[in-house]
Amino acid sequence: MTGRIARTINRLLRGSDLTVPRWSLHQQMFERAVLIVQVYYVITLFMLYERSRRMAGLNLLAETLDPLWPVAWLDAVGLGPGGTMLAHLALVAGVLGILCWHMLWVRVLVSIALLQFVAVSNSFGWMGHGFHSWFWISVALWFLPAGRDAPVGATRATRMRFLIGFSAAPGLFLLFYSLSGAYKVAHAIVGLFTDDISGFAPRAMATTLAWRTFETSSEPLWAPLIIHNPLLGWPLYLGLYYVEFFAILTLFRPRLHKIWGLLMIAFHIGTFLFLEITFPEHVLINGLFLVLSPFALGLTDWRRALGALPIIGLPFRPVRVRRWSLRSETAPGSIPDHAQ
Repeated sequence: MTGRIARTINRLLRGSDLTVPRWSLHQQMFERAVLIVQVYYVITLFMLYERSRRMAGLNLLAETLDPLWPVAWLDAVGLGPGGTMLAHLALVAGVLGILCWHMLWVRVLVSIALLQFVAVSNSFGWMGHGFHSWFWISVALWFLPAGRDAPVGATRATRMRFLIGFSAAPGLFLLFYSLSGAYKVAHAIVGLFTDDISGFAPRAMATTLAWRTFETSSEPLWAPLIIHNPLLGWPLYLGLYYVEFFAILTLFRPRLHKIWGLLMIAFHIGTFLFLEITFPEHVLINGLFLVLSPFALGLTDWRRALGALPIIGLPFRPVRVRRWSLRSETAPGSIPDHAQ
């Protein structure tokens, strides 16, 4: 009974994306994942280094700084000494991150440094969310195998352990998008039964852009196009709801990793063009962990990718997928998935 439930859940999560095991690509997947982690910590060093000067000069910002709880200790030690400590923490953690990222205590130290930086950045009476995901990605990387031998990947078992731990990072990031999408969908459904404009309404995007432009006195590059032609924004809004709501599902469908990464990058480009809001850190994360996803290596059949799309991919799915996938695993001379 338990096995049947597990298989049912597996089918629901994976849809038609029933790829055969690609054991011959696991070495390449492992190497790609290691490279992505290394690049992540190099970029983290850049971020911490770039902002260490501001941390060292916190005493110059005493009148406007209202420390959040992660940096409440600054009140006890003073902004001068505290800022000096933060600057050194950022530099030490950043350098150790690129040299010894395979050690758990170093990854934890990098997360602490990022948390301190995020807290300081948001201690001036406003809240910016750009670095929150970057911090939580560092926490997700705690699940990587610890120890000096972790990056070696000498055996299939160690490579699999590393890849499973690595999957926590894109999984957590995609979960954030799905939570955002679920909130938008729930709010839009409530709007159908109230006097508020529902997010499903044809003029929803135009109304949002007009309100944002008025509130911030900004002039986004493409906002007038939607404001004056509301119906152009309707499919964009509905498409955003779809992409965000089903984001977490794509973790279990590697054919969709690159597609979803590109879609989310396009979404963040759109927030700049339509709202003058930028999320450069989110673009980096989507590019590293989804567009370059190690789990998507060898999956180049776009027709099957269409079939893997949640709900709207149903018409594109091959008939009797399960029977086909089993036959492809056992039939002599069958073409492996990664060779397609």
